[in-house]
Amino acid sequence: MGSPFYARIKGDVLAIVASIPPGRIATFADIGAHLDVMPRHVAYILATLSEIEKATLPWHRVVAADGRLGVPKAGADGTPQRAALEAEGAAFDTDGRITDAVTRAAAVDSLPHRVPRQTRPATAPKAPRRR
Repeated sequence: MGSPFYARIKGDVLAIVASIPPGRIATFADIGAHLDVMPRHVAYILATLSEIEKATLPWHRVVAADGRLGVPKAGADGTPQRAALEAEGAAFDTDGRITDAVTRAAAVDSLPHRVPRQTRPATAPKAPRRR
């Protein structure tokens, strides 16, 4: 992870996540769209947070586009993502989706993170497609 591009993208993801207010959520897809990266890259960055980052960032407020939490994760204090969201008033259906994800969703562009919307230059090489 020594790439300067990875470091910049990680810094931008962390700045956006830090700006999500209590009781609100953002999706991997919305953050990825703002940064012009794949949602899975955002998910990877959040899945590999250090214990200090987990303790200081509201990482639990980032979910899949359908309101699901995905792989069970816990913060530095051991609190699972679902419990942290429930403490902020989120309710879940029997499939594990946040029932009011649409109304809880914060527009990434309107958050106070100061990270400009990114656009990959047309001359940038495209990643090879996996099969």
